[in-house]
Amino acid sequence: MRHFYIFKIKKEYATLTKRNPYHLYHTLEQIYYVDKSEIHLGLDLFERIIEPLNPKQIDIDLFKKYKENYFYTKYSNVHQIHDIYRHENTKLTVCKTYLGLESSIPRPTFLKDLEQEPNLFFCDFENKDYFWLDKIKI
Repeated sequence: MRHFYIFKIKKEYATLTKRNPYHLYHTLEQIYYVDKSEIHLGLDLFERIIEPLNPKQIDIDLFKKYKENYFYTKYSNVHQIHDIYRHENTKLTVCKTYLGLESSIPRPTFLKDLEQEPNLFFCDFENKDYFWLDKIKI
């Protein structure tokens, strides 16, 4: 099971790091692992890089699209797909500053719905994996 943090990167930072995303990933990784005594510095840097999401709109859009889907469930800000035919167990948690995505398959269903959001950057800090959503084929 992979766990990705999905961040919406501000346009100016996205333009600077589109070709070489390692520096952006490394910065976000440093913020992720920051010492608690220096949390205020990490938060300041995080706010400079990340553009806040509209969690209510994302929740509404996802619910409208999947409410008739037999494999879909929603509780609060957590959307889940348990598709026994695709062997997919995917959970998308919607927060103000990031989306959390846990999935048992490489191309989860929710990726198609996130395509309309520009500058989404995926980070898997445990496996040291990262990519721009618009750079992969869905």
